[in-house]
Amino acid sequence: MGILFPVMGFLIIDLYFNLIPHFIPLGTVPWLLYAAFFFVLARHVARLTGLNGIRDLGMKAHYGWKRNLRIGFVYGTVIWATMYMLLWIFGNIRVTGVKVAPESVIFLIEALAGMFLGSLINDLIVRGYVFAHLKDKIPSLLLLLLSAMIYAVDDVWLAGFNVQNTVFSMILGLSLGYTLLKTGSIWMSTGIHWGQNVMYGFVYGIPGREGERGLLLTEQGPGNSFILNNAHIFAALMLLLVVFFTYSRFRINTVN
Repeated sequence: MGILFPVMGFLIIDLYFNLIPHFIPLGTVPWLLYAAFFFVLARHVARLTGLNGIRDLGMKAHYGWKRNLRIGFVYGTVIWATMYMLLWIFGNIRVTGVKVAPESVIFLIEALAGMFLGSLINDLIVRGYVFAHLKDKIPSLLLLLLSAMIYAVDDVWLAGFNVQNTVFSMILGLSLGYTLLKTGSIWMSTGIHWGQNVMYGFVYGIPGREGERGLLLTEQGPGNSFILNNAHIFAALMLLLVVFFTYSRFRINTVN
């Protein structure tokens, strides 16, 4: 099998996840069906590439997995909420209003459910799949760097390419990969990713649907400086430091 089948498997699940929304407009129900089919596809691809199914990608219902998800979500939401609050305080973001019911309720449901599934699927592809095939074959540090690079390249599908996004994605990818490496499952990584995406959605709108705006109605403010313009990079760096230095202080559950 060598490396050919794993690479082909990665391309199949990655292109499925990224290409279909680019070519086919998906409403809420079709998107949920598309997301559900991903897990069927990933299960078969994992088995065809020598794994035991989707569980080997880190999607393991081990003891404490829900707690890991919650802890990760707190990491992501708190740090990103702090970043957006500082951007608002220093004038980089102006809040002009808030969505009202029933639109706000529908948005909350779509944001929480859709971003959870989107974060989980992305983590399974660029971290779970990569770790499953390479964890025992290359040094851990190299694996972290490689998965972060793949995440940065993969993020081009959604955010486009520029140096700032690449640096941001690399740093964020290191945090997400580190939690997967330490816990042996995808949940804390997905929690962080989910929390970060939810906060983004509240401020700017669901990724890929920013034109519909977020829970907060915002516009670009006059605040402008190197720090404000690169706030997302500094937030990702802060997340990496916080995760690294506080991980051992929490009772994080790992796969036995």
